[in-house]
Amino acid sequence: MAIDITEVLTPENYARERETQNRNATQLEKKRRVSTSTFTFLFENRELVLNQINEMVFLEKIHDPDEVRYLIDIYGELLPAPGTLSVSMFIEITDPQQLAREMPRLAGIEKYVYIIFDGNEVKATPEEGRSTDVLESTLQYLKFRFSQENIARFRSSKNIFIETRHPAYSESARIPDELKKTLELEL
Repeated sequence: MAIDITEVLTPENYARERETQNRNATQLEKKRRVSTSTFTFLFENRELVLNQINEMVFLEKIHDPDEVRYLIDIYGELLPAPGTLSVSMFIEITDPQQLAREMPRLAGIEKYVYIIFDGNEVKATPEEGRSTDVLESTLQYLKFRFSQENIARFRSSKNIFIETRHPAYSESARIPDELKKTLELEL
């Protein structure tokens, strides 16, 4: 369900709620994050996206409704559609020198991400226009589009993993049961 402009708080109203909103978003993110040694995957949802929009409106002191609508359109791309999981993928290399060395090796990583469940898999679709031959960002936006058959298989699976199959980076992490149950309902 799309975010309506009436749900976005003014910078002044958000300032009064910001601490609580961010605390709630941080707690929710912890439940929706899965990490490997190099990557963190955040399974986006409506509440997290709305919080990001409110943060941007607050930080940029935006009052113009057209600018707010623009942010809703931009961040709205992170909202999962029915039958889809939306994931923000973070490259977690914090040492700047190591990151500079690894960026060329990581090029195209967003094309090699899968959700695996009991012998089935759904390949990620990277955000349009973001993928290049040279990795330019440590943040990638991915969509996992499930067929009705794969939704049923996902729901009945016991073990679900998110993994990268890049030639230089092959890593996997199990999706915890609590998150799996949440994602089942969201698909």
